[in-house]
Amino acid sequence: MSNLKKTAVAVLALGSSAVFAGTMGPVCTPGSVTVPCEKSAWDFGAKALYLKSMLDADLGYAGADLFVGVGTPFPITLDVRDNDWNADWGWGFMLEGSYHFSTGNDLNLNWYHFSKTTTQNRNLFGVFTPAGDIVFPGRFSLEPKWDAVNLEFGQHVDFGEFKNIRFHGGVQYARIEHDGSAIVGTNLVDDLTIGLRSNMRFNGFGPRIGADMSYDWGNGFGIYANGATALLAGTSKYDLNAAVAFDGDLLVAARRTGSKDAMVPEIEGKLGATYTYAMAQGDLTLDVGWMWANYFNAQHARILLGSQESDFSVTGLNFGAKWVGNVA
Repeated sequence: MSNLKKTAVAVLALGSSAVFAGTMGPVCTPGSVTVPCEKSAWDFGAKALYLKSMLDADLGYAGADLFVGVGTPFPITLDVRDNDWNADWGWGFMLEGSYHFSTGNDLNLNWYHFSKTTTQNRNLFGVFTPAGDIVFPGRFSLEPKWDAVNLEFGQHVDFGEFKNIRFHGGVQYARIEHDGSAIVGTNLVDDLTIGLRSNMRFNGFGPRIGADMSYDWGNGFGIYANGATALLAGTSKYDLNAAVAFDGDLLVAARRTGSKDAMVPEIEGKLGATYTYAMAQGDLTLDVGWMWANYFNAQHARILLGSQESDFSVTGLNFGAKWVGNVA
């Protein structure tokens, strides 16, 4: 009996210690990381882009309204109002084509294009006196142009049943240009006109890497988050022209140009959702999302003795479709 009691006490002690120490619980088995089976396919896609362009730093302002108030006889007051260049939204497009081969590899070529002219009217300068006001009204126009061509080699990897990432690397060629103009008049002297024209442009080429991450909800629906970055080496140029005319006759004309080598980093991101419909001759994927892209210090100019530089950015909506057809 004594031995039986000792055995029971030992069992209870072990059991209670296990309770207090805790149990290991369920074991989490990680999902397998795989690549798709070997196959060959082509895809073709197109997207509409509805974008807004932006400049920053010195070039982000469309100029300053300088208002001078003159009292009787004093004081004289100055009021300077910087104007943000609030560009209009505009349409662009993206075209792409890919060849899929081996176990999840692809070679993709895509082209982004965007341009939109924004025109604004404002007074560039004003003098307000008790005897009457003098203003210099201006009409300003700016047209950004953006082209980016990417050649990518990709590798598709599946992380379990629902998650997948397409890693890609390749090259990008980018062309960024701004055509600007301004016509400034005055009600102080009739037929006195000041005209300005400008052109800033960058052309660059360099390596690009990124990752396209997606989560498949099932029934054809999915969401994605894509990111990429590039480093472009190229040339940044500018051309500024100014003229002063009275009654149609040219009084003064001036021009300033410049060119420099430039290294421009670029970063971009996309968020969106897709729906894929399986067809008899392939898959059709509908895509809608939002995109951001920024080129650091891609535009520059020199005015008088100073130098001005600015990033170039675009952001906005993109939507379209892509068809993938297997090669027999």
